[in-house]
Amino acid sequence: IKAIESPNKDDDTQWLTYWVVYGVFSIVEFFSDIFLSWFPFYYMLKCGFLLWCMAPSPSNGAEFLYHRIIRPFFLKHEAQLDNVVKDLKDKA
Repeated sequence: IKAIESPNKDDDTQWLTYWVVYGVFSIVEFFSDIFLSWFPFYYMLKCGFLLWCMAPSPSNGAEFLYHRIIRPFFLKHEAQLDNVVKDLKDKA
């Protein structure tokens, strides 16, 4: 997220955004996979969702989810997340 929000914008921003969205999706799925796997066509819907997230189109799902959900959450809690990362780095 820090690389995406940096003033240096390279052509890798689209893929960095995708991987941030995929990472958040993987964390959520890790805790809810037991329940979601019981839904019919779950794996087909998951595949469609991931294709939508990486589609090279103006309606790219990763860009949409990042700018509507992940970025506002991150900006609201950025100082707290930086403190947690700093504490973990100091302990390591």
